[in-house]
Amino acid sequence: MKKTFNFDYDMGEASAIFKVDTDLFTTEHAKAVLDFFLWDEGYEEDENCIDEVLKKYAMEAIQIATSHNYNDYGVTKEFQDKEGWIPLCKENGIELVYVDGYSFRESLLTLED
Repeated sequence: MKKTFNFDYDMGEASAIFKVDTDLFTTEHAKAVLDFFLWDEGYEEDENCIDEVLKKYAMEAIQIATSHNYNDYGVTKEFQDKEGWIPLCKENGIELVYVDGYSFRESLLTLED
């Protein structure tokens, strides 16, 4: 089964979209990533661990896009060598379709006395 995950950060400030084939990217894969990073909060064993791990992928993708000014291709390449993460590709059943990093604006920065 294929499912699209659309993530929005701070009302449109950043976003990420993933397509997941749950026949290839299974609950076991999601648990392995969550267990590697000791992220065990927020999900029940079999209930929503794919949803939960996709949130982690979205946050990491947005952080990479923001810090390196990468698009979806650059972020996908960055995930290839990241320890603990299952690489983003069709063969693994998890694809990054779109990512938009956070855009910092100098006008929002204030000097504190």
